[in-house]
Amino acid sequence: MSRLPFLALLVVPAAFLGTRSPKPLIVHEWGTITTHHRPNGAVVGGLNRIDSKEVLPDFVVRYEPEVTRSADRLLKTPSGPGRADITMRLETPVIYFHVPEGTRFAPFNLDVDFRGGVLNEFYPTAKASLAMDAQRLNDIQKAGPNKWDGITFNSAVKGSLHWEGITLKDSVALLATNNHTWLAPRKVNSSGVQLFPTQSERYLFYRGVAHLDALMQTEFTSAGLTLRSPSDLSWMPKASMQIPRAWVMDVRADGTAAFREMRNIDISRNSPSCDLATAAPFTPADYTPTKLTELRATMRSTLIASGLNVDEAEAMFETWRESWLTAPGTRVLYMVPTEWTNYYLPMRVSIPAEITRVMVGRIDILAR
Repeated sequence: MSRLPFLALLVVPAAFLGTRSPKPLIVHEWGTITTHHRPNGAVVGGLNRIDSKEVLPDFVVRYEPEVTRSADRLLKTPSGPGRADITMRLETPVIYFHVPEGTRFAPFNLDVDFRGGVLNEFYPTAKASLAMDAQRLNDIQKAGPNKWDGITFNSAVKGSLHWEGITLKDSVALLATNNHTWLAPRKVNSSGVQLFPTQSERYLFYRGVAHLDALMQTEFTSAGLTLRSPSDLSWMPKASMQIPRAWVMDVRADGTAAFREMRNIDISRNSPSCDLATAAPFTPADYTPTKLTELRATMRSTLIASGLNVDEAEAMFETWRESWLTAPGTRVLYMVPTEWTNYYLPMRVSIPAEITRVMVGRIDILAR
């Protein structure tokens, strides 16, 4: 690995001067899941094709499972058409650690799986793997290989990351970068993370791609944009649950925007693909220059109410400000229920921990 310049030491409040304590480690995570739909609701693939400005710094570790053809590669890239069976991007999940005052922790491990996807970009270094989930193969009742063959990419694929020996420190050195996606999450008052003498950061980072659907289907009708429950609700642990908030929005090239907020959208496990809500069409009067400020305020308060600290919510917004709020187009933003996150993206920490996970779903509706 080439030697890279370092910034000044990251300094955080001392939290490791006390003795060992039964107080649990505080773990906060935020991230996004992105899907693309056509106006008629058809799901769009090829989502490992990304914009050049979404490429991560060179020091981020890339993992590419073995494939036989270059067209089958799973890594995100700004070139090529992308794989048609990649229908979801898992973007910038970052994991922060907060140590209770007077507490210190010995090095610990953290694992994350991605059912239906591969975790193929991360930092610091983790052990990455890809396998087939036998139970999921049975659940979806699809014939196919029982191990990764480099070609078949379906919701039974399961990627995994294992970080071993995570050490939390008062201060750590940060690699130099001008990448906005990387810098914005650093603006959080959290413990420094050290895994190797040359690998340290303010957070654990990972992202990936998947063959999964959004939590809501969409379709433009004469009544507006209709939201429907997904066809696969096997992830639901109970008969019913709610998507607490969703925002249907449209941004024009001149910066004006319109949005509608929907609350407590009920989903029933016994009613897949049923209508959940409809956002009425926007009228010219709905578009104003202040709507994006209003949307940011209501989303920010929702992120904080969901368990993020104020600076974590701000960092999430700053990371995604352009693609969420300023990029022209129609999209749906929604709060992902924790049940979905824990099913498709289970996390395990080797020491007692209080874990808060906040995910935002984003559905870009392609131009009609």
